[in-house]
Amino acid sequence: MKKFFYIFVLVLICMTGSGDVKAQSFTFTPLGSNHVSLPFIPDSIQIVKHQGIVHNNTANPINFRFARIVNNQPLNWYTQMCYDLCYASFVDTISLTSDAPYTLAPHQIDTLFYIDFTCEGQGLGTSVVKMYNTNNPAEFDQETFSVQVGDVGVYNISNVVEGYELSQNYPNPFNPVTNITFSIPVLETVTLKVYDILGNEVAVLVNNEKLAGGKYKVDFNAGQHSSGIYYYTIKTESFVDTKKMILLK
Repeated sequence: MKKFFYIFVLVLICMTGSGDVKAQSFTFTPLGSNHVSLPFIPDSIQIVKHQGIVHNNTANPINFRFARIVNNQPLNWYTQMCYDLCYASFVDTISLTSDAPYTLAPHQIDTLFYIDFTCEGQGLGTSVVKMYNTNNPAEFDQETFSVQVGDVGVYNISNVVEGYELSQNYPNPFNPVTNITFSIPVLETVTLKVYDILGNEVAVLVNNEKLAGGKYKVDFNAGQHSSGIYYYTIKTESFVDTKKMILLK
């Protein structure tokens, strides 16, 4: 029987929110970091709790719900959203649309929302959660929450970007690890691959993952590859770019 190792992460420092749209009448921000990295522990399940703060900035009540609009998880991982009450992992909108929406009293602040990541094995899990006004769904605020277990995966380092960009890897030349950063301004499906000088694919760093707008970093470990020139290419629905890097051993 597998051992179960539970890690609950709750940092009691309120950081500036990274939502893609900031509503005027309310805000939805993480309580602590919205990205958590954990070491890989074989034969274990690790649970990370991402908590958020909701704030009614007006003198009027606000009715609202949360919608999980992206839920990109590795095999055997799942998330569940909670607002005081926790819902099943397959529920993408809380409260349920058949139930009354949540209500924030004038100027009310609370920390009842959280999303649990249940992680078995290595990988990167990402969920984007949108808080929206049920009386005006165009008014919303959203956050990207992610968990990385082990040394694999791509993780968000900023949500403030101006456009598409694939940066030069650093360091370059490198031996054997280098990191690659890229930016996308909107929600996109992203693929990032590495090729040798003959055009053979040697590594898939991001495999057709749906990522929210932001700046991301991924490490490339070339420990099993020979010295030489390599190319890395990013592809999204709207952007393609390629850069060269040099491995010196």
